[in-house]
Amino acid sequence: MQMQFARRALDLIANATAPETVTRNPETWPGDNSWRDDYARVDDSNRAELMARGEARRKQQADAKNAGIKRAQMISD
Repeated sequence: MQMQFARRALDLIANATAPETVTRNPETWPGDNSWRDDYARVDDSNRAELMARGEARRKQQADAKNAGIKRAQMISD
């Protein structure tokens, strides 16, 4: 399946006629897709935690920029 993805990607690069060309891959991943229900979800149960993480990340990026570092390290869990 990975080879098919790679071929489709290369084909798109070779044959796209305009910027931002998008194609839909007909392949689907096998197994349960229930993870999609929670992926990147923001609701009342996690809003405060995500806000705190965002504030910590913005502070880290500002500190790195002030120190002359071009790219701040990722924050680990």
